Amino acid sequence: MAEVAIALRGVSKCFHCYDRPIDRLQELFFPKVRRSRPFWALQDLDLEVTRGQTLGVIGQNGSGKSTLLQIVAGTLTPTAGEVKVGGRISALLELGSGFNPEFTGRQNVFFNGRLLGLHAAEIEAKFDDIAAFADIGDFIEQPVKTYSSGMFVRLAFAVAVNVDPEILIVDEALAVGDVLFQRKCFRKIEELSEQGVTILFVSHDLNSVLNLCDRAIVLHGGRKIQDGKPHPVTLAYSTLMAEQEAAARNVALQHQVAQAHGNAVSESRVGIGGAELQTVELLNAQGQPVQTVQTGESLRVRSHIVFHSAVARPIAGFKIKTLNGIAVVGQSTYESPKPLPPIAADTALTVEFDWPCYLAPGNYTVTAGVSEATEDGRILPLDRRRDVLPLTVMGPLGAYGLLALPIHLDYQLARRRCESACRGS
Repeated sequence: MAEVAIALRGVSKCFHCYDRPIDRLQELFFPKVRRSRPFWALQDLDLEVTRGQTLGVIGQNGSGKSTLLQIVAGTLTPTAGEVKVGGRISALLELGSGFNPEFTGRQNVFFNGRLLGLHAAEIEAKFDDIAAFADIGDFIEQPVKTYSSGMFVRLAFAVAVNVDPEILIVDEALAVGDVLFQRKCFRKIEELSEQGVTILFVSHDLNSVLNLCDRAIVLHGGRKIQDGKPHPVTLAYSTLMAEQEAAARNVALQHQVAQAHGNAVSESRVGIGGAELQTVELLNAQGQPVQTVQTGESLRVRSHIVFHSAVARPIAGFKIKTLNGIAVVGQSTYESPKPLPPIAADTALTVEFDWPCYLAPGNYTVTAGVSEATEDGRILPLDRRRDVLPLTVMGPLGAYGLLALPIHLDYQLARRRCESACRGS
């Protein structure tokens, strides 16, 4: 059996909230009179993470994600339950944690390294790698209180990943970095994962979770409500968000999950009603239904929609996703040259999206949906059929990614006479 790196049993964490600062003082002097309100950030959480696993933790703000990571990192003590962690932990939690703003970047590198249990000689040996990864130049000799948030996270991440961690914890801090540095960080996380480092990764970017993680959990109200492969877990989280949107509008959310067979991806259907995607078809250039195509073929996604209620700002769209849930192709009528007009109740609509299939050979799924745009800019799912159809792409075109675009290649050869021969002639 795989070795367990992190184990939580019945872990709960309670914070006490006070309406006024004086209430805290009064409760200190009169402990029998409770003036605080308990807030349970985590409730009876059981979790095991095996060594070498990359676990994505997703959930809304206030769901308990940061509390969980701080308890694993040892910066918070649980109110109840047991926590066992095996291995050196390196944590990149909230921006600024573990850094003294009066110290220079260099001093903070050594300060953090000592906190992580490294000797001064070990930190000295790693300092050049840390400085090169952070890439903040001479600012490493300046107090970190003069740093921008981007420089701060550069140095903090550089320290976290270059101290030979056995467990790496990253809590949304990468969101403040620039695009190139984020890509650099993701490459480093992938490299550490390949080396067998256990990683806990918190992000609101579901695509990052799908790309980086081999397992994910959803926290809601301090409880773990979903645990498994990233694709179904992110779908469950999206459904949770749709449920809350429906509750805010005082309507019921409809949710169905089809039975999966073998390793096939099952259809998941969610919506608040008002419109129904009766059929979704994948057609070739001759209008014939297909599931297997050659790279470069023309495809059409056709949706037949029935509106049971009037919709002022309807949207129809589709996505093509990998089996891991990463969207690679998609389009909708929202802000398109052909937006849908207001649609009355008891109206049927057929929408067709034609596109050249330059996907790399592999297996994909088709998702289609009909939504409503509200005046305040929200998108309400009326009916979404996620992973409703399979798509297999075959073909001779090779690709170094998810697309196999036709790329023109040309080269020229020229024989050069040696310099000595030229002088002798």
